[in-house]
Amino acid sequence: MTTQCSGCTRSGQRGSEPSSPNSKPLYQLVYTLLQLIPPGRVTTYSSLARASGLHPRLVGRILASNPRPVVVPCHRVVRSDGSLGGYRYGGPRVKRRLLELEGVSFRNGRVAMDRHFLDVASLLLDP
Repeated sequence: MTTQCSGCTRSGQRGSEPSSPNSKPLYQLVYTLLQLIPPGRVTTYSSLARASGLHPRLVGRILASNPRPVVVPCHRVVRSDGSLGGYRYGGPRVKRRLLELEGVSFRNGRVAMDRHFLDVASLLLDP
């Protein structure tokens, strides 16, 4: 069963409340998965969602509450199209700079996904 973000279904429509949206184990799961992303690589909200069984919006909410940015590298999570998405600690400009310092390259304002994407879900779930 997939845990959903508060009021959202997988399609983003309003739906039932999650069983435990602020559950510490869920946060720890996402933060642990982030440790698999090395410097110079990125993953997506969708990939983390598939790997954790959570809704992508809930993954985003968990990342937004990350108490230890950079140590728990939430800046390495981007949207599926390579655009940066949000970053609580200084916005997209700071997120981009952190990624650039780690060697991530950009094309037309988006992460060069063909060079830097790491699919955490496939890494963990594919045989």
